[in-house]
Amino acid sequence: MTPAAPTFWIDWLCRDALPLWSDAGYDSDEDSFVERLTLSGTPQADVPRRLMVQARQIYVFSTAALNGWFPRGADLALRAGHSMIRNYTDADAQKGWAFSCTQQGAIVDDRRDLYAHAFVLLALASLLRLDADPRYINLVDRTLTFLDQDMAHPAGGYAEQWPSAVLPRRQNPHMHLLEAFLALQDVGLCGDFSPRIAALVALCESRFITGRTNVLSEYFDEEWRPLDGGRSFEPGHHFEWVWLLTRHAAMCNIAMDERIEGLLQRALSGIDAKGRIVDLVGPERATAQYRLWSSMEAAKAFMAPLGRAARPSGVADILHAAWQAFLAPSIPGGWIDRIDPLGNALVDHMPASSLYHVTTALDYYQRRV
Repeated sequence: MTPAAPTFWIDWLCRDALPLWSDAGYDSDEDSFVERLTLSGTPQADVPRRLMVQARQIYVFSTAALNGWFPRGADLALRAGHSMIRNYTDADAQKGWAFSCTQQGAIVDDRRDLYAHAFVLLALASLLRLDADPRYINLVDRTLTFLDQDMAHPAGGYAEQWPSAVLPRRQNPHMHLLEAFLALQDVGLCGDFSPRIAALVALCESRFITGRTNVLSEYFDEEWRPLDGGRSFEPGHHFEWVWLLTRHAAMCNIAMDERIEGLLQRALSGIDAKGRIVDLVGPERATAQYRLWSSMEAAKAFMAPLGRAARPSGVADILHAAWQAFLAPSIPGGWIDRIDPLGNALVDHMPASSLYHVTTALDYYQRRV
């Protein structure tokens, strides 16, 4: 096997990454995941632990257990899920889920963040696949009720934060809500998510994507008008929407090949000569930095089975480039999350959140073969 093969990455995940992040990356005293490791693999325990990271790691270890990659991941996910519920929602008198806590579980930031709530729903979906506990179903219902009653926005979608709204509005949290709704629909224990899925896809089509240019904008004003006129975009999010729309189309048995292909073609302009994905493409040039997550989203998009969007050979190129750029320079099981064009690290730590992107890509591959 070579780093261009998804099976090579699965082997790396099982042999190196999951052991590292279940050991140095897991605080067994508090039953929660650390926010990040140093580049040498030492946990930075004093960094506040965001709800989003707890939820992502719960998803990672649930998925790893369900796929047979890391059997004890189920126990870690369930224990961390209990701590997440206790610390981020049960311990707080407010509705919804707090943004971050200390190592000991005391709330640091009590904002209600839409992006983090999307990942809570994804984590609950993954926990339900391990254990159909009615408490998880109740928490899904409570979270959805909070979003609908307190965070729904009159111009469509949801506010970014609560109780104080902020600008700009962003497509990214809504994209991950769609991911969570698709996962919950697949689990099938929490009702029919078809209307919610359809509403988010319609919002994407009508607001996030600019006309026929297939530019997916990131930042918007109160009425979903792109702040830069729809001139710049993040290729990584284009790839991510290709994956999500492919799943939506397959689930609903509808044709979306033209939109999927359009987004994919636009995203391809963000791949450099070495197969790395630039962070941002603007009116004049691409920004000169690269992140691991974008490469994993490109790999998922190239695995897409619909029509012309399928690019099997592209998967190998993307994975090989990602290995050379982000994983090979790191310790076993780790990564360099952000680099410049020369391959120099632009960060001094490994964020735990990156493991979610690797796991979603490999899980999608596993489901496809």
